[in-house]
Amino acid sequence: MNARPEQTELEEISLLMGIDPSFIEKDWFVTQVVAALAAFRYEGFELIFTGGTALSKAHKLIERFSEDVDFRVIAPQDQQSRKALSDFKKVVLAHLRESGFAISDAQVRARNDNRLLAFEFDYPSHFNQPAALRPYVQIEIAVRAPQYPGILLSVFSFVNAAYNRQPEVERIACIDPVESAADKLSALAWRIPARVRGDEKDDPSLVRHLHDLALLKHRALADEQFPVLVANAMRADDRRASSLSGLSIGEKFRKMMECLEADREYQTEYDTFVRGVSYAREREFPDFVMAMQAIRDLVLRTGIGFER
Repeated sequence: MNARPEQTELEEISLLMGIDPSFIEKDWFVTQVVAALAAFRYEGFELIFTGGTALSKAHKLIERFSEDVDFRVIAPQDQQSRKALSDFKKVVLAHLRESGFAISDAQVRARNDNRLLAFEFDYPSHFNQPAALRPYVQIEIAVRAPQYPGILLSVFSFVNAAYNRQPEVERIACIDPVESAADKLSALAWRIPARVRGDEKDDPSLVRHLHDLALLKHRALADEQFPVLVANAMRADDRRASSLSGLSIGEKFRKMMECLEADREYQTEYDTFVRGVSYAREREFPDFVMAMQAIRDLVLRTGIGFER
């Protein structure tokens, strides 16, 4: 990990960009994680940068902060047993620790026979944390090959970009934005109907997918394979919510839309989230009405029996 930016540097960039310095600080730590994993090598395995952080920092298609660092892993067929993936988990964890990230054993989680890994680390801050930010960085790694080839892109922190420095990551394979849109639509289809608001594991920030899909809508609608990508993503997510077990894709979409349209709290959560993490200029980010229309258009584009 590179030397941590001084408080004065972060405050200077904050004034230039009109962004709270605590966001610029966390962005720097997130970018260091991306750089560390871009340099990671494990024979036969390939990491693909994905999620909202890839869309904002690599593709530059969305203008919001993303606190999580998400990666997909392409693993050899003969290296996908629980034991083989446990070995991979140990090596990638050791690499992150050696890169300077203080991840305790209690901050490591593995599910689905080590096909889903999650790591967290707390980071030091020069500032008081705003409510929109968590005081830690989360890293999620899923062993699941992408459907489209990765796109090689560079990644800058706000700090390096502001000072015209070299990118922290010269080239990293990133998920195709259309596939990312399919993943996000699939995530909404199981997470919205299965959500229990106020539960210990509840995540109000899932409205980020609404925001991102509004900005990815036109790319997704123009891609002939988008319906196939969505169907495949939803099959991969089929067991993520036991309450939806046995439902068809169309039935999941209907439940999702019924929840979004009936529960007025989603608009409040959306407005709070977007205003808290977006760094787009006022009126340049999609409002809730636009986001909901994008979801309807994308669901209809799949042609999977949504009409009511």
